[in-house]
Amino acid sequence: MYRVKTLLVMATILVLSTSLFAIIEGDGKSDALPYYGNVQPLDTRDTDTRDTDATLTWLDGITPNTNFVGSTNDYFMEYYVAPADGYINSIDFNFSNLFEFSGGGMSIWIYEAAYPWDEIDSEGIADAQGDAWLGYYDEASGFETTGSNWIRGGVNDLDGALDMDYDPLGAQVWPAFGSGSISLEPNADDGGVVNFDLVQAMGTNHPFLAGDEFVVVIRFNGFEEQGDDGDYQAGFLSATLHVDPQPSLKFYGIISGANGRTGIDDFGWYIRSYVWDWGVNVTLTSDRAPVLTGWNSLDVTLSQDARTATCIITDDNPSGGAAGVASAELMYSVDGGEYMSVAMTAEVDTFSADIPGVAGGDITYYFTATDVEGNTNSTLVQSYSVFVPSAPTLVVFNGGATSGYPYQYYFGPGVFAHDVWNGVILAELAAAYTTIYEIAHYGNGPAFDNREVIAAWLETGEKNYCMAGDEFFGAWTGWVDQDYVAGDFEYDVLGVSHIHNDISGTSDAVTAIEAVSGNVLSDSLYIVHMAAGDTLMYDPVYEVGGLNWLDGFDLVDAGSANMVTYADAMPIGLNRMAGDDKIVLFGFDPISINANPYTWYGYGFYSPLTTSLTYFDLWAVSIDDVTVPENSSLSAAYPNPFNPTTSIEYQLSNAADVNITVYNMLGQEVTNLVAGFQNAGSYTVSWNGMDAVGHSVPSGLYFYTMQTEGFTATQKMMLLK
Repeated sequence: MYRVKTLLVMATILVLSTSLFAIIEGDGKSDALPYYGNVQPLDTRDTDTRDTDATLTWLDGITPNTNFVGSTNDYFMEYYVAPADGYINSIDFNFSNLFEFSGGGMSIWIYEAAYPWDEIDSEGIADAQGDAWLGYYDEASGFETTGSNWIRGGVNDLDGALDMDYDPLGAQVWPAFGSGSISLEPNADDGGVVNFDLVQAMGTNHPFLAGDEFVVVIRFNGFEEQGDDGDYQAGFLSATLHVDPQPSLKFYGIISGANGRTGIDDFGWYIRSYVWDWGVNVTLTSDRAPVLTGWNSLDVTLSQDARTATCIITDDNPSGGAAGVASAELMYSVDGGEYMSVAMTAEVDTFSADIPGVAGGDITYYFTATDVEGNTNSTLVQSYSVFVPSAPTLVVFNGGATSGYPYQYYFGPGVFAHDVWNGVILAELAAAYTTIYEIAHYGNGPAFDNREVIAAWLETGEKNYCMAGDEFFGAWTGWVDQDYVAGDFEYDVLGVSHIHNDISGTSDAVTAIEAVSGNVLSDSLYIVHMAAGDTLMYDPVYEVGGLNWLDGFDLVDAGSANMVTYADAMPIGLNRMAGDDKIVLFGFDPISINANPYTWYGYGFYSPLTTSLTYFDLWAVSIDDVTVPENSSLSAAYPNPFNPTTSIEYQLSNAADVNITVYNMLGQEVTNLVAGFQNAGSYTVSWNGMDAVGHSVPSGLYFYTMQTEGFTATQKMMLLK
């Protein structure tokens, strides 16, 4: 298995790939993306690359914020397209994590690209457990990136995917035989840029022609016996990026996961939305398109005025011909509409234009330029939002999307007036609300540190604040257990005197937990699940497809716990008064609570997140108002059609054994969603499009049947990919 830990981006820095609001899909921009990465001047990178005059990189202008690690015999690759004729001199690898012991290293190759493929939307499937899995070669030497016996992955289940081998590597083009190699010794910083010189290593560089597609491939070496122990892993500084094709892939080998990446023999290449911070240092010998760098990243704003966008645009002609920028345009779109063009004006090499003000909405924009020889280049799409507060409560998805599953399901049946926000919380934004919910992205944690703004907002008095997610503390501390004292945000506001990071042990663990009897938030959950005789579980892997990095803590107020671990009663949730402010903290993803036998408590009246609405006086309906259904029933799935997950509501008029099963159009059982005894009441179960052994099923029509004492019903649902 691998572990991705998102490094915290401070409130003053915005990550382009998330850009606070997701890039709008279907904007018609994909064909104009610079697949070779933006060519940036060498002086923006602190490396010694001799006669190199340009660097090909995907992360120009993007702040990498993720440590993406691998084990021995794991491979990483990144895709490029040559902007002109030339040759590769060296490659920069920006490490965020190095082996803790001597003896590790990596091999380096350059291959022709057999990737991407026209029938596959790599942006749409990146990271998906089945769909993004391409496959591997099963050879006598092990599971390999080259060979003759290709084992096809889950990508072949996609509609439109041909019955073919999706091997991303073409012919090896450098070196001619064997591989380049470099040792990776520990250092005090546990990272930094490692420069690999092709000529110094093998006596030759790699020439290319304009438009050549190639991939750089590395393999970690050196620790065959240590497995996936973190001390024997190395990782690249990375960032999420949403483009098509997604340029970076990882090959998960047998050490990374003894039974494959997710435990179902799914070794091999995966398309990732994470992009490694690599730089291919080149000398160019023919004309190339203009170079666009140094654009200003426009943040989310409450202002409805016009905003000035700038970009540094230069043009040279390494072949000695005519050079210069003939024209430059700013392209912008409002709420996914048609792109509009604004001519840019120049002051030396800095070009600028205004994006007109709007009364509210999501803006996407990019820059494009043409040189005197007719060559055109464009930047990646960027985005920001003009936000208009309209309710007394703000729900912040810190690092996640704002729509779809699971984001639309976090408060279960709770209906309350609220606005939704994604990203850093601005002081002027917080001032518009009396209640703020801040929910970290499941599995990866927060992208932004909002502690300073939240503390100042709470000082104004009579506010409600809820923080939920299992990676906040780790992002703040670097995943080191830590004590807190008076004067610390964690102590004064949250009521935590010590943090215990990642108490689940492994990312795929299922953790037994317990609601606290008598607590205003969790007593109803305790009563209901005790009556059912089930065991509460924290299971983000099943419920949201996330990771389990459950956090526990010691309390300032001993009686404030609302949720604890089952084994040792360590607090994982609390609620308290901090002065005249109401505070709720969940060290876990609240929608990921279920039970064994199965009940999805994370979505429903008894979820601690749902009951916090009553605690904050936001929701008029209380648990006491919930009535037992007069009749059992099975509701239509929602959303329907769906991708990747849908939810199914059902009602029981009396306690009974319940079975809910999914079938395909041939009547074959696909998976079982519910099997066990449940009390009378209303329930919701989710389906993530996986079969009983964890394989992604193809698009199509499916049926689900509910059977219980005296009641049987069937509904249909459509999975679209």
